[in-house]
Amino acid sequence: MVDISDFAAHAPVPPEIVEEYRGRVPDELVEIWEKYGYGTFAHGFLRIIDPKLYEEKVGDCIGKTQGDGIAVPIMVTGLGDLITWEPSVGVIGILYREGRTVGLNTTLGKFLFLVKLDGPEELSDSLHWDLFPEAVAAHGELAFDESFIFVPLLSLGGAAKVENLHKRETIASIQVAVELQGVIEH
Repeated sequence: MVDISDFAAHAPVPPEIVEEYRGRVPDELVEIWEKYGYGTFAHGFLRIIDPKLYEEKVGDCIGKTQGDGIAVPIMVTGLGDLITWEPSVGVIGILYREGRTVGLNTTLGKFLFLVKLDGPEELSDSLHWDLFPEAVAAHGELAFDESFIFVPLLSLGGAAKVENLHKRETIASIQVAVELQGVIEH
């Protein structure tokens, strides 16, 4: 049973989404959808998202070219990263701000366990979240569909400083990053 003590619900997951993605995503995610819905956790850094919306809007930004070619968007971070479920390898973070991908774990359950067990330390080690709490303190909480994005992007000469993080719509930010930097193939 998945227990996320700091989950802040945003909206329920429509039953048709649950049924459409059941079997395509880990059972733990279906359990989260049914128990909690869409929302945030891990100090507001991680967001459970609508995979269908993200497939429609940023599916061409995922860059899955290896293995079985399957990558289902399941989460985003407060720094504009996309987290996907890739059945052949597990949970993958696409860190557009850093121009790379990172393996988060072979199962969603293990990733969630590590986040619960180690909290900020795990988020720092795996997703380089360190500026996120500072950005929240400086700029305030994010809306559910927002992330802090470097302006200018790091790949365009921006500096990794809190004052360069700005609230932006997450989907549009992913689209802009890919338009300017290219797809991060993996």
